[in-house]
Amino acid sequence: MDAVDWVIDPFMQGDNYSAGPVWAWTQEHTEVPVFCVCAYLAVVFKMPEMLEKREPMKMKGLTALWNLCLSVFSFVGLFNTVPVLLSNLWEKGYRHTVCTDPNDWYMDGKSGLWVMLFIYSKIPELMDTVFLVLRKRPVIFLHWFHHCTVLLYCWHSYHNRIAPGLWFAAMNYSVHSVMYLYYFLSSVGWCRKLLKKVAPLITTVQILQMLVGCSVIVSSSVYLAMDGRDGSEGCFVDPANMRLGLGMYGVYFVLFAMLFKKLYLSPAPKMKSGLESTDLRTAQGVCDGANDHSKRD
Repeated sequence: MDAVDWVIDPFMQGDNYSAGPVWAWTQEHTEVPVFCVCAYLAVVFKMPEMLEKREPMKMKGLTALWNLCLSVFSFVGLFNTVPVLLSNLWEKGYRHTVCTDPNDWYMDGKSGLWVMLFIYSKIPELMDTVFLVLRKRPVIFLHWFHHCTVLLYCWHSYHNRIAPGLWFAAMNYSVHSVMYLYYFLSSVGWCRKLLKKVAPLITTVQILQMLVGCSVIVSSSVYLAMDGRDGSEGCFVDPANMRLGLGMYGVYFVLFAMLFKKLYLSPAPKMKSGLESTDLRTAQGVCDGANDHSKRD
């Protein structure tokens, strides 16, 4: 199978999609996310120096299109993962969704395809930061820390084929579908009054996502401690992955909560234009990296 067929074939299989080849490739190439993160950090910390004497690039149209594409992608991912998660949760119970080997319930078929796409989408999502750097916008710690750790953790999770992976993909698709739609509407200047009210709600949902993520990991770890990993009653998770995930979600929760407090519970900074002040707060407050797409070029 040549490279083009390797990329296209999964999309042509639909319900017959088999995760085996891509999953094996992911296991064999653990260096890929590390190289991506190294290149990404170089962009974050060195490219601003290289662009110091240049004018900010005008990319309003491009960033609007980018956000719209990511929103549509996330909505499609949502429709292919959330129903599978909810149906298994309803029919087979919570423990099944956090302990059963993914090969037995979501690794193949359309849900498996969109879990794989979720993992690999963390690489192109790094472009969020490239757009900020090219436009000479600040890249805060939460932004680059989030992108780095999510990419590394997702690759590690797929590599180890953890049972609760569908929880993480479904939650992320759900939040990103609305979040990137918000960015798109902000970048084109539509529904500003509504968006002002929606921004804190999106941030709140993301904080809840971190709490649910921590709960899923803790419960999986408890089942693992009680029943082990192997056998029909075992919990198919990786101990190291559980520790990494709990640390990641825990840090996100603290950082997002601190940012929420700063932006929505503290007095707004006084600026010449009320609209500019609103733009600053909403752009930074919708957390997933506090992306700044809502400001005008």
